Amino acid sequence: MKQFIAFFIGAICSVSMILPAQASRESLDQVVAVVNQEALMQSELEAKLDSVYQNLRQRNIAPPSRDTLRRQVLDRLILDTIQIQQAEESGMRVSDVELNNALTNVARQNKMTLQQFRQVLERQGVPFSSVQEQISRELLISQLRQRRVGERIRISDQEVDNFLAQEKTELSNTDYRLQQITVSIPEKATPQQVAEADEKAQDIYQQLVKGADFSQLAIRLSDDEYALQGGEMDWRRGSELPVILADQVPAMGINETSVPLRSPSGFHIIRLLEKRGGPTKLVTETLARHILIKPTALRTEAQARVLINKLRQRIQDGEDFAELARTYSDDKASAGEGGNLGWAKPGKYVPQFEAAISNTSVNGISPAFRSQFGWHILRVEGRRSQDIGDQVARDQARQQLFKRKFDTELDNWLREQKAAAYIEIR
Repeated sequence: MKQFIAFFIGAICSVSMILPAQASRESLDQVVAVVNQEALMQSELEAKLDSVYQNLRQRNIAPPSRDTLRRQVLDRLILDTIQIQQAEESGMRVSDVELNNALTNVARQNKMTLQQFRQVLERQGVPFSSVQEQISRELLISQLRQRRVGERIRISDQEVDNFLAQEKTELSNTDYRLQQITVSIPEKATPQQVAEADEKAQDIYQQLVKGADFSQLAIRLSDDEYALQGGEMDWRRGSELPVILADQVPAMGINETSVPLRSPSGFHIIRLLEKRGGPTKLVTETLARHILIKPTALRTEAQARVLINKLRQRIQDGEDFAELARTYSDDKASAGEGGNLGWAKPGKYVPQFEAAISNTSVNGISPAFRSQFGWHILRVEGRRSQDIGDQVARDQARQQLFKRKFDTELDNWLREQKAAAYIEIR
């Protein structure tokens, strides 16, 4: 949507561009076109023409003849009308928040507050409501295009891979620092010996999943030369990784532990400690539980607040958070899981919830706090650093590929919509 908003704001980036000379023009009620039984009026066409002329003059661009420009503007009005009709038929709406944000951006482009911008418009005889309507239409068209054109665009993983391969050779440019636990097998191991080693490796992995210290387990149980170093290996280039790790390690996040990997010499469990030289972006994820108490027709705001504080006290006195969440929480999505919200990156929750998570230590319980949903308490159960550099790179590649395809697909889509519509020029 941002690209359409930017285009629209660019077209009206000075106040004079949206103060059309037609503000005092008397309405002309001749029908110039019919689009799917909706009439387009001469007054609407002339108003748009005047606005476009002013825009061109502001940019020091010599306009074509008025007849030529009239045909172009009418074609734009027809296409806009078709899109608005489709958006409304699909139930799309522009929220007050979206509209207000767009208006604020327009005002900022003009180096004004929204209130100052409105006052300037009113002094020059331009109804603020007409500007609201104009921007609302642009936002609605943007929504429609993103949905209708976006759903036609397909980007395969292979396209992303090819794009990234053209942009960089990350594997050869990235160094990794790893920990390893090895469960070895004899050179000519019997099936039973392999199965026993597999079982041992799986048992070690389950201990790690439950929070056991990797270094301690490596010292105690690993069969390789790195055992006495807590399993820590030296930095090594991605292109130098053993074959069994070459595909696994680049896809891992910082502090992520692999499942046991089989090699001819045994089973290996790897943890990625650090990487350098590639697109690294660390985020701290938080694991939390919460209880939500909503004010209802039968529970006042004050009663909801009293109840959430009583539940907090009961937890501090030793009662189980998860059980109380199952019994009392009004968040039905998480109540059945004992209030468990899973691992979450920053920005997932509403601001009040984000602030509470940030200010609560691991194993701590937040004070009661209010959000738009009701009263909450939460407990932070863990934090971890995750490397989303590869994810970011792939997301950026997809965005670039999407943008490359969007304009072409938009042209195709607009032609199809115009061909399918009933249009009568008068």
